[in-house]
Amino acid sequence: MADQKVESKIQIRQAKKEDMSAVAEMIQELADFEKMPTGPKMSVKDLEHDGFVRDPPAFHCKIAVDDSIVGTNPVVGYALYFPTYSTWEGRSMMLEDLYVRTNQRSKGIGKKLFKSVAKEAKKTGCSRLDFHVLEWNPARSFYENEGAVNMTKSEQWCYYRLTGDALQKYMSVDD
Repeated sequence: MADQKVESKIQIRQAKKEDMSAVAEMIQELADFEKMPTGPKMSVKDLEHDGFVRDPPAFHCKIAVDDSIVGTNPVVGYALYFPTYSTWEGRSMMLEDLYVRTNQRSKGIGKKLFKSVAKEAKKTGCSRLDFHVLEWNPARSFYENEGAVNMTKSEQWCYYRLTGDALQKYMSVDD
């Protein structure tokens, strides 16, 4: 019963520009949890610009707000996502991050955020919702319980990234 009472105070809503300071804090908390504390390079101003000034926005964000928190920041979680496209299935969505503050976990907040993004994907005509989870992250079982398929296991897809110098060298490449 206590969990239901706590959950009823949690509201999931679309983030606003003024929420980006709290989101930036949680991005750093997530990076610390993922053992990559120097990973985040985005400032609050970058997030505000890319999500709320750019047209179209580079990302969308939902936040979890605990209305019972008084005197401190009531934002207790976030989910950052953006549209993508599949040449096989059409419109799709990428969930970049889903994070709930450590002291707010095991209250159903992550599930509410995940469901909210999945509903958004369905509502906007997406055929799938893609995301990555570190192999050692215990949240993997949560996603699998929600019906997510580990593509590395099922189809042997490998996730690659081109950054830094490797990407920069293409800036000077002539066709």
